[in-house]
Amino acid sequence: MHCRLGAREPIVGGVNQTGTEWKMRLRTALVAAGVAVMAAGAIALGVREAGSQGADAEVFAHRHTSGPLPKLWHAPAFALVDQQGRKITDSSLRGRPFIADFIFTECTSACPTMTSKMVMLERRLASKDIAFVSFSVDSAHDTPEVLAAYEARWNPTETRWSLCATTPSSLAALTAGYRVTTARSADPDAPILHSELFFLVDSEGDVRAVYDSIDPDALTALAIQADALARTAIATPPPPESLYVAMGCAGCHDNAKIAPPLVNLRGSRQTLEGDASVEVDEAYVRRSILEPARDRVAGYTVSMPSYERALDDATLGRLVAEILGRTAADAGPPAAEARIAVDPVCGMKVRVDSEAPHADYQGKPYYFCSSMCRDSFAKAPEKYSSGKSSPAMN
Repeated sequence: MHCRLGAREPIVGGVNQTGTEWKMRLRTALVAAGVAVMAAGAIALGVREAGSQGADAEVFAHRHTSGPLPKLWHAPAFALVDQQGRKITDSSLRGRPFIADFIFTECTSACPTMTSKMVMLERRLASKDIAFVSFSVDSAHDTPEVLAAYEARWNPTETRWSLCATTPSSLAALTAGYRVTTARSADPDAPILHSELFFLVDSEGDVRAVYDSIDPDALTALAIQADALARTAIATPPPPESLYVAMGCAGCHDNAKIAPPLVNLRGSRQTLEGDASVEVDEAYVRRSILEPARDRVAGYTVSMPSYERALDDATLGRLVAEILGRTAADAGPPAAEARIAVDPVCGMKVRVDSEAPHADYQGKPYYFCSSMCRDSFAKAPEKYSSGKSSPAMN
């Protein structure tokens, strides 16, 4: 089984691992689950010709940046129900291209990243007759009603986006047909491990290109190449009343476990990683949108994606003003106070709150990214402790 282990940039979108950390976590979880991980799969399979039978999807990720796109393979047939109760099939999508990915609604790590990127693509391609399809990898939980609530948080006005509920058998057929893998994990913070790829499928149902959702250059290429395949223009929708909603900000910032709430900010002081602080004004909010890794909020291990390529200056100004105008009445659940520690087993940063896996050894506390790292520590604490507790970073 081959899983996506090739993150090169920070995981973004208000989630709680960096790309390297998520890669480590994914590998650790799969190994712990007894799954054979081909960490060198892209190298091993890279000798195969494009379109060869059985090559994993990741082999083709962002290989073609100019010229006509090849037909890699035919996308699988499916018949599913989306968030609006509509029947969505591979046949119903014929006649226009679509962009597809795999997510689940309870994910607090990779999926917010991917969905924020999907929303960016939807906005960038607003005038094109192209569909967007997100297949749920959580057949047990993600009903059409649950998917409808997820859409409402991320992009409720987008009519071209289908979030499809699956069954175990239909999901197995989809992942096999798209040449990706899903796997259950014992980690409650990452219960389902899955591909982080985007797929561009043409109007005849052929997969034309595969893109790493972590790579901003790959997503730029996806937008350009999808635009080229979508020959038919449609009426551009009117500007949204709320950019906070339309840009998918609510998807992360209305969940304090994922990202800091954006309310009552103007004139307040924001505590940053390393115990620095900054007064929140227009310049700070603008900088945080364009350069989110620069001033990371304390208690959150990574920043949201950069919207530098997604917003013109006028739109950015509107979004900054809206964020600064948000009050407590607009807030989601309050954020629990937290600090950042380092998992002594895998080295990843951990948000330390009441839900973080932890253990005590020789009177000192240790915090972990997952129960699996905690269990590894428990088997050989002297190997990982070196006499030190998990160091707080802020």
